[in-house]
Parts: sequence; C-alpha cells; structure tokens
Amino acid sequence: MRYIFPFIVLLLNGCWYSNGCIYTPQMVNCVDKGEVFPSVARYQKPYSLGKTDSNQRWKDVVSCGGKYMDYNQENIPIKKQENFYSCMLNKGYILLSPARCGTQDPKWNAGKCNF
Repeated sequence: MRYIFPFIVLLLNGCWYSNGCIYTPQMVNCVDKGEVFPSVARYQKPYSLGKTDSNQRWKDVVSCGGKYMDYNQENIPIKKQENFYSCMLNKGYILLSPARCGTQDPKWNAGKCNF
C-alpha cells in the first residue's frame, strides 16, 4: 500500500487542467483552433474554392429553400435538408467537410471556405 500512493502521486503529477483541456505527459494536441466554418460557407464552387461569390451563394441558398443570413441553415426541416443539398449540388456547388475548410482562425484556415 505504501508503494501505491507514491506511484499515484507520481502519475497524477504530470497532469493539469487548463483552458478546457486536460494536459497529460503524453499529450499530442490540445489546441483551441477556433470556430469551424458554418455550413453555408462550406458550399463552394469547385473552380473557385475560398473565393466563391457570397452574394450569389446567398441567392442560391434562398432559391433552394434556405433562409437568408441563416449561416447554419437551422431553419430547414430535417425532411427538406436532402432537397436543399441536392439543389445546391445542381447549382454547381460542392459541400466541403469541416476538416477540409479548417477553422476561421487564420492560423488554421485552409483557405478553401469563405463567407
């Protein structure tokens, strides 16, 4: 028993909690990379990634059943989301994953998504 307590103290000594992360001795990555791009910003024209015309994209979003300035399209019912996605694809957009876009923090922005 007297050997277990020092071992536990030694084990926990290298861990601490800060900024919403638990840091351990073997921590590889625990960095706040910022906010991900909203779903509307992830719809991009394949020939102009990161430079898609935002005004035209909003017109297309509204014509496909979305709501103007609703960046995450939370007002589209679940049953109509597939129709919205298909409509945007038919207009020539591709939907990038959050990993391909990066985040809004300039350090982690992949340059493929825009507002």
